[in-house]
Amino acid sequence: METITLYRPVGLYEMRLILEADSREFPPRHSEQPLFYPVLTLEYAQQIAHDWNPKDDNSGYAGFVTEFDVDADYLAQFEVHTVGASVHRELWIPAAELVTFNQHIQGRIRIIASYYGERYQGIQHQHNLWFADAIFLHLYKMAQHNPHDFHGEMFMNRDAILLNYAYWLQHDYSQQITASDKNELLKHIAETWEMKFPHLTLFGAASIE
Repeated sequence: METITLYRPVGLYEMRLILEADSREFPPRHSEQPLFYPVLTLEYAQQIAHDWNPKDDNSGYAGFVTEFDVDADYLAQFEVHTVGASVHRELWIPAAELVTFNQHIQGRIRIIASYYGERYQGIQHQHNLWFADAIFLHLYKMAQHNPHDFHGEMFMNRDAILLNYAYWLQHDYSQQITASDKNELLKHIAETWEMKFPHLTLFGAASIE
């Protein structure tokens, strides 16, 4: 089947809903959102995820660029709209069509870039706000003192790790742990992730040496 690769910039909360759907579908639109806007160029998606989402409270002060493949024959019915420069090309999918659109996604929705604003703190995990820094330091303590339980912690915190890994790469933890320990923990997380979740790419892991 021929597919076309599309992109969509999303905020933290929409990304959580995508993960809850096993990274296979986008969540329904709200009543005030009559259209779903996937975009055709990576540059366009990066602009929004980098310039807008990290400043927006409704996005959780974080932006993620998602990439996904859709059946080309199905997409042929939708007109491409250019809404600015030539890179600003997007499709206008009626909200009522989104269920069908999701059914034509081939494979999983992938995170290929992430950006965090100054006010970013973390994600809502069940009924508690798990701060990004607290999760990282918790995993560090588990790796140091309870290595047998570390894999269980990875499983319990899968979504938090996926959404925060790139943030941890960028963040300075020198007041809590050494740079070497930080790097070793990130490597350990990436290696464990590859074993436990080989179907989900951990964005940023490839940069760890």
